[in-house]
Formats: sequence, structure tokens, C-alpha cells
Amino acid sequence: MHEVLISVSSAPIARLGDKEYYDLIGTIDVMKKVFSEWVVDGFELQLEPEWDSSNPPLTDRDFADWTKTPKYTAEEILAMLKKEKLPILSVHASRDIGSYLCSSRERYWEKGKQVAYDALFIASELGASICVFHLWDTWATNFDLSRIVKTFYEITREFPNVKASVENVPTHLEGYTPFTLVKLFDYVTLDLRWAILYDELDSFKSIINRVVNVHLRGKLEEDKWVLENSSFCFYEALNKIKKDWKYQGLLTMEPDGRFDSSSFHNFIEAMKTLRTV
Repeated sequence: MHEVLISVSSAPIARLGDKEYYDLIGTIDVMKKVFSEWVVDGFELQLEPEWDSSNPPLTDRDFADWTKTPKYTAEEILAMLKKEKLPILSVHASRDIGSYLCSSRERYWEKGKQVAYDALFIASELGASICVFHLWDTWATNFDLSRIVKTFYEITREFPNVKASVENVPTHLEGYTPFTLVKLFDYVTLDLRWAILYDELDSFKSIINRVVNVHLRGKLEEDKWVLENSSFCFYEALNKIKKDWKYQGLLTMEPDGRFDSSSFHNFIEAMKTLRTV
């Protein structure tokens, strides 16, 4: 059995350099520092709606002042990452894509299609085999699911070298849970926090052959990762996924909680534990 690849999400680790998640230049500096410690095989590049010059973010508007955040085109993001030659194992599409695709405004629908295309384009150009999508508005109680599924496959077919993976983000769509929604897709990203919130972790065993990326969620406490509001610990969940389910895909750490540059050593030591379970 081969060793699974270990990755970390780019946006949260910006804080290890006392940078903000939307500071791409600062984030790249932290990524280089982390990679030099040999604790990850690569990174998940998180694309931020704050970088979009055409309109402010639709989600989590309190995160940052959009009028002051730097703006980048897909081509500019590509140029910066290619220059650094950092291994990008997956790309995470803008968190706004679900809000665009669930909107009743046709202009937003077209924007959602462009956001999806740009993420897949960046992933393909950087050699990332996985692209992650929050494919629905988490608060929407009604949307055209069949249209979203159809359009998603129309776009993703243009990038056969990238696994377009749908994450089990929360939903308020009547008659569905995050798990029953992601079951509709060929490739799935299992987010540990959302699976715990809906008590659906064990459900994913039945589709583990379609899971290509696991978002490991945890708070950094000394040299370990800790799950909050869970009946089991972080390492019990990791052991279940890796050993009991024999998962062979990508493991991507998405740290929760607050930390800064003084946490760097603890972060590195905690990342080492992902290989020892």
C-alpha cells in the first residue's frame, strides 16, 4: 500500500507568517517555508473571491475589506505560482461559486460558470490533479440541482486531467444532506468538520472509492491536532479513514482556530503526526 500524499491548504497557513489569507504574496512565502521543512508533499491552492476585481464577495463579507484586498486574474495567479515551482496537488475554487450557481440572476449564473472554468484552468496548468468545489449555496432552501449537475459536467469535461471534486459543505436544501448531495458526483472531497456536524462520517465509507481528497480539520494544540465538538478525537478519525477504510487519496490539512508566527514550530510538529497514524 502506497503512502498517501499529505497537503495543507494555502489560505489558513498565511497566519503562520502573520499574513492574511488574501495576501497571495505573503502566503507563497509561508508555503515555501513550510515546504522546506519536508512535512508536506504539496499544497491546496485556495482561490479567494477577494481577488476578483469585478464584484465583492457574496459570502463571508466580513472577512476582509474588498476595496483594499489585492486583485489578480487567473493568468496572474498562474504566473506567480509557476515562478515559485511549488507542488500544487489540488486547487480550491472560490467559495462564492455555490452562491453564483444557486442565484436566480442569469448574470450570476454565467459568473459561476466562469469561476468554475478558471479554477479548473489553474489546476490543469499547475499540474494539480484535483479541483475542489463548494457547489451550492449553503443557505439556499431551493435551487435547480439538475441544472447545476448538468452544467458542472459540461465544464469539467473540458479538463479531463483534473478530478472535479465536490465537497460536503452544509445545505438547507429540503430532502437532502451534504452526503446525499455529494453522492450525485463522480469525485468527492470529504470535509471532516462538516461530516461531524451532520453525523455523516461513517456514511462516506460506502463511497470511499470516489473520495479523492480529505479535508482534515483540527485546531492546533501544542504539537497535535484537536477536533472540537466531536464525540471522537482527530486521530481516531484519521485512523478510520487511512487504515479501516484503506483510503489512498490526498489528505489536506485545513487548520482551524487562531495561530500566528509563534506557532510555526508546533504546526510543523503537528503536521508530522499525520504520517505516523
